[in-house]
Amino acid sequence: MLRCVIVAFLGLGPLLSGADEAPLTSFAEVRALSREEAQEQRPVVIEGTVIYFESRKTNLDKPEGMVVDDGTAGCWVQTNDRPFVEREKLKPGARVRITGVTHGLSFYPDINKATVEFLGQGSLPEPRILFSKELFAATLDSKWVQVEAVVAGREPGGVGVTLVMEVDGYVVKAGVPAQADIDERVADLMQRRVKLQGVLGTVLNGDGQMTGRHFLVPSIDHIVLVEDYLLRTKSPPKLIEALLKNDHGFRQAIRIRGVVTQVRRNGFYLRDSTGSAFVRSQSFEYPAGSEVSVLGDASVAPFRPEFRAYQIEWLGESELPPPTPYVPGQGVNVNLHAERVSVEAEFLSRREVLEETILQCRAGGQVFEARLPGPDLYARDLESGDDLRLTGVYEVTTSRPIPRVDWADGFRIYLASDEGIRVLQKAPWWTVERLLLVLGVVLVILLVIVIWNWVLRRQVVVQSNTIVEQVEQGIVKDERQRIARELHDTVEQELTGVSMQLGNLSSAIDEDDEVAGRRLSLARDMLKHCREETRASIRDLRDPHLLDRGLPEAMRESLSGVAEQGALEFYFELAGDARVLQATTEQHLLRMAREAVVNAVRHAEATRVEVWLGYEDDGVTLEVSDDGHGFDATQGPPTGHFGLIGMRERANKIHAKFSIDSSPDAGTKVQVLLPWDSPVALPDSQS
Repeated sequence: MLRCVIVAFLGLGPLLSGADEAPLTSFAEVRALSREEAQEQRPVVIEGTVIYFESRKTNLDKPEGMVVDDGTAGCWVQTNDRPFVEREKLKPGARVRITGVTHGLSFYPDINKATVEFLGQGSLPEPRILFSKELFAATLDSKWVQVEAVVAGREPGGVGVTLVMEVDGYVVKAGVPAQADIDERVADLMQRRVKLQGVLGTVLNGDGQMTGRHFLVPSIDHIVLVEDYLLRTKSPPKLIEALLKNDHGFRQAIRIRGVVTQVRRNGFYLRDSTGSAFVRSQSFEYPAGSEVSVLGDASVAPFRPEFRAYQIEWLGESELPPPTPYVPGQGVNVNLHAERVSVEAEFLSRREVLEETILQCRAGGQVFEARLPGPDLYARDLESGDDLRLTGVYEVTTSRPIPRVDWADGFRIYLASDEGIRVLQKAPWWTVERLLLVLGVVLVILLVIVIWNWVLRRQVVVQSNTIVEQVEQGIVKDERQRIARELHDTVEQELTGVSMQLGNLSSAIDEDDEVAGRRLSLARDMLKHCREETRASIRDLRDPHLLDRGLPEAMRESLSGVAEQGALEFYFELAGDARVLQATTEQHLLRMAREAVVNAVRHAEATRVEVWLGYEDDGVTLEVSDDGHGFDATQGPPTGHFGLIGMRERANKIHAKFSIDSSPDAGTKVQVLLPWDSPVALPDSQS
């Protein structure tokens, strides 16, 4: 009684949030919802039959899943986080009541957060017979079906055991829960035709699109052999050369008998007195040289039929047939397909892919591959040009779309191990490649010597030119110093003397003679300007910034000293990549910049001066700005002020554009634009 109350209470849980909404009562109604509607978690109360149960025996804290069919459709049901307390009763055919909510992220909407109530044991519904053309029909998702297929293999992973099934050429995986004797039972089904009963599941991507199909099989008991397909023939074994001829039907159970010549991962090669064939078998444990009897059927394959093994009977040890020699120059021999052969060939190269080592070889004029299982250390020691004898199984290939005998244009050799490789003769050390390499090294050395000799000669020329330049610069420097001394000792002193005489004259002139006083004042201003220019020239001669540092650094160092003398804040900015100009042009630019800064110090009563030197696409731009009281730039310079006149004259000499922007109490900006096409802009070597 208590259990029923608990189950009833739990069954109401998912409905509490949707108490005003009538629950869905059939899986057909659930599947009719759109993904968006199903994501609204609509309530569901449905009774049906369990056709598949995925138990979480290894993790009881995780929710469990099952497929339930209510007669209208099948549907995946995910239980709530509480593990189902009666899981042992949930066998195929169990009747249950599902109480949960819809979920919309599967191929069709399904049920999530479900509580399961066990109602009693029933029976499975009659399976729908599935044909290969319906394998990917969307409406058959989660349907209980029956299909005939061939068990082609087994793969690791998945829930329990994953079988590879062939349904009329389609390859589909089937998941079967693990049980005690499943390995033996699966081995007995390999390469045999069976009837499979299970749930047809859908593999999908994140957008809800079908990307594959698989079967959910409740147990290995739901995979049974097709009875009329397992006729144990008592007739003598059939010869390999007689397989799939006009008197031998496809999928006809027969026996063949022979000696195992080589074993591969998914089967082995068998030879009788008439020829060889590849036998597919997932579990073969007998070595090469074993004589076996194989029950199975033949299937089509390129150039020679293959054989699918149902049962393998070991008859004893036998002598391994000697390999058939491959004759270089004979091209592709279709009759050697699946035969054990020996090939004498030249080794060319090696590469490793996945779990295989591929040797590129050449026999006569035929290039082929020899495939070796796994990465092999012995094969890594082979060198291009080695003469080898390879012993393995010959397999014909074609680059044409249909494997016709007359379209065969290549072959490969399957080696069982590195024991199938024998080095007949190592490649000589003096190969064409090594000879070319040595010649290349010699040529490189000669080239290096020639280049080194050329570089040395060039370096000698450069050093000689440098020495000449240094000597010339020393001579020029000495000459500059001499001229500076003479200017200081002669012109400067003479100008000073003239200035003193003009001062004496000024005191002697009558104060009433206004015209003479004005002219005398103008002469004194002109003389003062000449003295300043002379001193600047002497300073430049004695400290040649341009010769040593270039225009930007000379301007930065020279102008910062002028600004510092006037207690101005000085800012200098360089834009672009500096280029070397003609020496006289750089001298004029420096003198113009200095004159602008001197004016800011002496006349503008500025507190800040900014200098911007830009090397741009169209030329060199010099800007000097200050925050002084400025002046009316539309009027001529005051009497006795020659700085602006000198700057304009210097700009004209270097074919530069000169402009000045100033107004009272608004500061002053001087701009000089020297275009690259000025005849005195660049040195003659760069013009």
